[in-house]
Amino acid sequence: MNSKELVKSVLTLSFLGLLAWVLFKIKLGLLYILIALILTLIINPLNKFFKCKFKINNTLSSILSISILISFFSLVIGLFVPILSKQGRNLSLLNTNEFREKFESTRVSILKYFESQNISLLDFFTDLNLISEIDFSFVTKLFNSIISQIGSLSIGILSVLFITFFLIRDGNNIFKYSLSLFPSSQRKKLSQSFLKIENLLTRYFSGVLIQISILFIFYFLLLLILGVENSLAIAFICAVLNIIPYIGPLISIVLMIILAATNNLDAFIFSEFLINSVWLFSGFIIIQLMDNFLLQPYIFSSSIKSHPLEVFVVIIFSGLLFGIFGLIIAIPLYTTFKVIYNSFFDTRKILSGLFK
Repeated sequence: MNSKELVKSVLTLSFLGLLAWVLFKIKLGLLYILIALILTLIINPLNKFFKCKFKINNTLSSILSISILISFFSLVIGLFVPILSKQGRNLSLLNTNEFREKFESTRVSILKYFESQNISLLDFFTDLNLISEIDFSFVTKLFNSIISQIGSLSIGILSVLFITFFLIRDGNNIFKYSLSLFPSSQRKKLSQSFLKIENLLTRYFSGVLIQISILFIFYFLLLLILGVENSLAIAFICAVLNIIPYIGPLISIVLMIILAATNNLDAFIFSEFLINSVWLFSGFIIIQLMDNFLLQPYIFSSSIKSHPLEVFVVIIFSGLLFGIFGLIIAIPLYTTFKVIYNSFFDTRKILSGLFK
């Protein structure tokens, strides 16, 4: 390698390193843009409906669409902030020592019952002292932390709404300008690819909204039957968490049990809590089986035209690489790359070239 090539390589690596550093520093802004793009895909059919049905201009239809989105966010915030505040107050006043004693007392009672029935399978639990080692104050700290972060979300929400409005209103102009940056020979393929991506992702996110709505209804009915307070809000939170594949349902059931237990700490009876938790967990499992075998195969196979195994592998690898955020963006990104690849590359030619 001569000196000129060495300098070129160093400059290239330096540029890539600088680009990676800049992207890392502005990752929050990139996240806002990504969320705005997702919201645009979801709201765009509504925007088109206003323009076609009521024959109004693009700006007015965009204002109406974003107003509906703001109304939805306001409803969600108005519904959940008081509930989270109540949970935070309850947990901040929680006597963790008393709670631990109730937990331990119930454990001993259960073990004595099994002993009276000559069931020796669970005798080894008597040697465990795990409950005394659990620091229940972490729950208090968790909810207090959530409450303290709610205020900082307002800037993010406003930023996302601002970006979304202009993407809805000026989306066609942005699209045309983006196409003009590419060679004219590639513009037709790019245009077809972008339209196909928009169609697939719109169907996907619409399917996810339907999935969340159905889960919300079933979660709400389950919590209502068990007499859990604030069942509407808890059901909505747990339904939304299902947008995180595989991890979301686990977080949902833990959160559902914790919120159900902390609704009325003054009249808390641990034995009743255990019984309700068993019923809650059983109902949750039934709902998740319905989701996994009925809802998700329809959404993934029909909306993005991908095999369930293909989707599973993509989600797993994306999660391993990028964590929870990777789990959420796996399907949209994979769909985008898949459409672009199929439009511009011929797999058979690539493979035949490799094995010549």
